[in-house]
Amino acid sequence: MTRPIGWEPANRRPTPFGAAGRLGLVLPANNTVLEPELARWLPPDLAFHATRVPARGDLTAEAVRRMETEMDTAAAMIASTGIDALAICDMVTTFIMEPGWNEVTASRCSAAHGIPCFTAWTALHAALGALGVRRFALGTPYPRGIHALGLPFFSDLGYEVTADDTLDILSMRDVPAVSESRLAAFVAGIDRKGAEAIVLLATDLPTMAAIDRIEAETGLPVLSSNQAILWQALALLGRFTGPEPAGPGRLFDAAARRRG
Repeated sequence: MTRPIGWEPANRRPTPFGAAGRLGLVLPANNTVLEPELARWLPPDLAFHATRVPARGDLTAEAVRRMETEMDTAAAMIASTGIDALAICDMVTTFIMEPGWNEVTASRCSAAHGIPCFTAWTALHAALGALGVRRFALGTPYPRGIHALGLPFFSDLGYEVTADDTLDILSMRDVPAVSESRLAAFVAGIDRKGAEAIVLLATDLPTMAAIDRIEAETGLPVLSSNQAILWQALALLGRFTGPEPAGPGRLFDAAARRRG
């Protein structure tokens, strides 16, 4: 009899997926990046499960506001799987929705489902604090009009954006196609004088494979949306109290030093 790939006798089945913890993700529908990036780094005894909110066409403020109306429903759907923590993985809402949207959304989801909840921004905010970063060079893939909204947002929170640039990508489906070499060349063109770190935004921008390379080339720590989501998830799932958590960049080196 031909057996399906991965078949094992009942007495040899592996540990159930997510035996040590499960993370839920709410993603914009165009995002094909975060799941494979997390899959590369998440320990084998942790698992993630994702659901999506509609996102198509060009990245505009109107499209983001439409997408936000689906967040609570999507969060409820993924929470029904019995996850241990929930991540709202859309960075651009930070600059388009009203001030405090991230904190209110995370608090509402946590209260509704009885689990820790965080957003791409609250994770990045915590990561900036962990490294003591207040001044940074900023790179995004956003259209210039949306990119510009980030500058007053950071300034209002007491951060200094020492220099910034954008890939100025309008179509949502084009951001996941940015190559590692294109990203590295883009970062190389951003003035880093006076910066304590480089911050790269957007959960659909591939960054994780390039972080160590960019840190080596620039001498600065790199923080990206997806890296911060991984870091925050591992913290919430108890990984910073056990074996050293794996992840790209100095952010994870700092976590290891604090534990030691």
